[in-house]
Amino acid sequence: MSEKKNVVVVGAGFSGIFGAKKIAKKLKNNKDYQVVVVDKHSFMTYMTELHEVAAERVMPDHVQEDLREWFHKTPNVKVVTAEVTKVDAKKKIITTNQGEIPYEKLLVATGGESNDFGTPGVKEYGYELWSFEQALAIREHLREVITDASLEADPVKREEMLNIMIVGSGFTGVELVGELIEWREVIAKETKLNPDDIKLTMLEAAPTILNMLTDRNLADKAERYMTDHGVTIQKGAQVTGVTENSVLFKDGSSLPTRSLIWTAGVKNKSLLGKWGLKYEEGRGGRVKVDENMRVIGFDDIYAAGDAVEWVDPVAGPTPQTVQGGESMVTAAAANIVNEIKGKPLVKFKRVDWGYAVSIGSHYTVAALFGHFNFGGFFANLVKHGINLFYFMQIKAGGSIIKYLNDEIFRMENGREPFFGMVSRRGNVLWTLLLRIAVGVAFINAGVGNSMNVPTFTGNASADFVSVIIGLGVLAGLFGAPLAALGFLVTLIFGFVNGFTLTSVLLSFASLALANGVSYSFGLDHWVMRFAKKTWKNFWYGEKQISYDELDSDK
Repeated sequence: MSEKKNVVVVGAGFSGIFGAKKIAKKLKNNKDYQVVVVDKHSFMTYMTELHEVAAERVMPDHVQEDLREWFHKTPNVKVVTAEVTKVDAKKKIITTNQGEIPYEKLLVATGGESNDFGTPGVKEYGYELWSFEQALAIREHLREVITDASLEADPVKREEMLNIMIVGSGFTGVELVGELIEWREVIAKETKLNPDDIKLTMLEAAPTILNMLTDRNLADKAERYMTDHGVTIQKGAQVTGVTENSVLFKDGSSLPTRSLIWTAGVKNKSLLGKWGLKYEEGRGGRVKVDENMRVIGFDDIYAAGDAVEWVDPVAGPTPQTVQGGESMVTAAAANIVNEIKGKPLVKFKRVDWGYAVSIGSHYTVAALFGHFNFGGFFANLVKHGINLFYFMQIKAGGSIIKYLNDEIFRMENGREPFFGMVSRRGNVLWTLLLRIAVGVAFINAGVGNSMNVPTFTGNASADFVSVIIGLGVLAGLFGAPLAALGFLVTLIFGFVNGFTLTSVLLSFASLALANGVSYSFGLDHWVMRFAKKTWKNFWYGEKQISYDELDSDK
């Protein structure tokens, strides 16, 4: 084992990674110390995007980042994949299932977990969304139960299977509902169900939703967006139990469901207690720390993130958010380094930039810097900007590229801010400028006779066709067939009048555009999809979940 002194960071979530990076940077010239990151996983999980995995917007590996890759260019950080079983604060040793690790300073950033408040049946029959494994379980369950419902003949059983209940209207609950609004369109198409048959219900014990938002207008906007998209929101709904096929309420009523997802409440994982440390407990079993982020009663143990309670005398409790965790770990990391260097400790300073709550891929409500409150498309871009800012802070350039590809450029089913118009799967965005150039070229060629420049044929009808091709390609309206026609027109022009470099380039450019690139910022994004759907329904009939045509005229 290395003879260097260890600053051990337990937990590789947002706070743990951020803290390890900061400590390593401040100690990079100190050859006596190294940072050791300990986590039971070899990857970091984006906890703020688990709802996207659960509702099948992104693949599971989107929310994972390999720890060694993140610290590859940080030689004074060592990664250990292990589970901590004991902490000896006197000997300053942590014990893991892979052996013992001595420490000079210990930073605990183990995060939180869902708090079901002891509600009977949640663990047995419900689902929670506070880990990678839980997100996968929800993903697999929802797909299985909806698929089974599409084959179920009993209407009572089918109703149970198609009712999805989300308990809690905090950020996690609302963001999950937003994803499910879009997901049910996808799964309904696959299973030939009517999307309206898949019922989404949000259950909130309080009389209002999104209670972390001080601007109630934003909460109202979020509520209106969800209800406009078919979500039932029941306020004052106090859940007292969950069974295999229903959810029970305090007033004695119940609702049928086989899919209850609990997102109400966060508590500390209580790992310090399991490790043999006695600490002062705060709300939800969280670890109490002082203003320097040091665990009360322990000189060399600091804590930050969802596992911690710190109540600011003015601002109140620090929220269980990435931003709150970053504020805590900034103070904790600074003080760990200051102690090592013999400098005075600094006090915790809460940074509050605001919030952005996405409700699916197309709508977000944001409250920034206490002054800018808005919702919609631009708020959605802000949400992505906040996620990218985290990667910038820890200098993870590769993660930025991965994020943009997964969230935008390789997204399926139009589930990104631009409704699929910039996705490779919605066709090639990067040919947009080529499309504009080709459209202008065809228009110019068509009107050239009146502008005293050469036309394709000098024929008025051909010039008219050229203008129509140019306008259609430029606007992205019936772009593929018009581009194909343009390819034929340029070939005819070449054979009749002789090929030039310009006509050859325009011919090949037209052929490339026939790939369907007018879906990117073009009218075909809506028109061609509508036309295809209408034609299929007319020619083949509308798909149904089941057929009974014995008494029909077919």
